[in-house]
Amino acid sequence: MEKLDICHRKHLRAIMNVRYPSMISNKTLYLRCNTCPLSERVQLARWKLLGHVLRSPENSPAQSALCFVVNQVTILPGRRGRHRINLFDVLKSDLKNRDISLNDYSDLLSLRMLASDRKKWQDMFDLVDPG
Repeated sequence: MEKLDICHRKHLRAIMNVRYPSMISNKTLYLRCNTCPLSERVQLARWKLLGHVLRSPENSPAQSALCFVVNQVTILPGRRGRHRINLFDVLKSDLKNRDISLNDYSDLLSLRMLASDRKKWQDMFDLVDPG
């Protein structure tokens, strides 16, 4: 995600016509352009997607896949070599930043109850600094 932010800042500087002698900080650049880093936008979109999946009916394909992953993650053997980064691992790390665990089915049920209140779910994203 850092490479994405670097490329984004590079393009913002080109649009703002900021060249080498007159450098500005990244924070000032984002303020002048009235935008935020793309990694924050991606993290917000991921958080919203998780909320939609958790609020979906239990027989939906997304909900079934999430239940399968949560139930089978400890049973199935891991791959050899470097672990692949997947959506479930990224979601678990996002939840860990908010002091929420997702290790078994009971954690998933409590997370569903939490996501059922949309206002509380949205406020949880605002409380944690994504950087």
